[in-house]
Amino acid sequence: MRLAMKMSGKGAAANDAARDEDPREGESAEIIDLASRNSFPAVAQKKGKSDAAGLVAGIAIVAALGAVTLWSMNSARTGEPASVGNPAVQAPQQAAVVPAPVVAPNAAGNPAVAPAPMRVDPAPQPVLSRAPGYAGVPAANPYASETLVFDASGRATPLAGPAAAIAAGAAGDASAAGVGGSAGDFAAKIGGVGGGTAQAQPLANPTTTVTQGTLIPAILETAIDTDVPGFVRAVVSQDVRSFDGKKVLIPRSSRLIGQYQSGVQQGQKRAYVIWTRLIRPDGASVSIASPAVGFDGTTGLPGKVDSHFFQRFGSAMLLSVVGGLSAIGTGGASVIVGGGGQAAAAAAVQSGDKIAPTIRVRQGEPIRVFTARDLDFGPVQ
Repeated sequence: MRLAMKMSGKGAAANDAARDEDPREGESAEIIDLASRNSFPAVAQKKGKSDAAGLVAGIAIVAALGAVTLWSMNSARTGEPASVGNPAVQAPQQAAVVPAPVVAPNAAGNPAVAPAPMRVDPAPQPVLSRAPGYAGVPAANPYASETLVFDASGRATPLAGPAAAIAAGAAGDASAAGVGGSAGDFAAKIGGVGGGTAQAQPLANPTTTVTQGTLIPAILETAIDTDVPGFVRAVVSQDVRSFDGKKVLIPRSSRLIGQYQSGVQQGQKRAYVIWTRLIRPDGASVSIASPAVGFDGTTGLPGKVDSHFFQRFGSAMLLSVVGGLSAIGTGGASVIVGGGGQAAAAAAVQSGDKIAPTIRVRQGEPIRVFTARDLDFGPVQ
């Protein structure tokens, strides 16, 4: 047992000594040089000629396919079908007249009746695909997909072209004439412009009169929503004096009662309010019939505008999406189907265009009232 342990100990010592020695020390310099040359990896070696030849062949094949594709596209685009040209127009052939045969007189001496000459029917004329004076139209796109149009509504299709252009021009002239006449109507309604000599008149009571054009500052007590017409109330925020400035005719905290309209036009951004009555704290009231203006004097009250975009154009957007999906589903071919469903969709779009925008003016908005006429407070002083 002890002998085995000693032998194993000696073998381990010999192995450790062999590991500590460098194997290159026992070899010659030539062998070490060769070993160093062969130690580089195989991927660092130079590529063979076969790989380069394969790459060149692949590039040549791709270039040839591209050239063939371009040539075929150009030939299909520039080539015209043989049926486009009109066939040669042949002159109509005249009917050939066969001469009458010469008939000898009979034995009695009476000349025989010569038969009438026979007419030969002309040869049939060629049927032309187009009239001789027909002007050719540009050829359609050969790559365009076919379009199928089916209209089951039974309505007449509106004319397009010169007739439509003439109708549009007439409508434009009529609208221009209406716009030009509205200015004259407006001037005539307010009393005209210019005229004869105007005579000045003294105010009957300047101490008890609020003259036309006076701005009355106020604050809105109720909000405004133009979806439906309604009443509105405001409170005067500053004292308003008479024309001569001696008396306060409209004290602070006086009440204003008015009405606002609905049915706002497209593009309108201000609510139109008419103040009909003014009530003072002492109970005296007067009919003012004056419009509301912004704090800067602009007619109407500015507010937040809701144009109802999705309610107006939601149907049109949905129809566009459905049309695009149907075109994709048919493989690029356009299918236009007109019937009761399309008429209903068009009616829905037209009704959506009639939706008026909504103007909302918040409560507490500072405003002014433009006094449209003289206010005489003499009887209540």
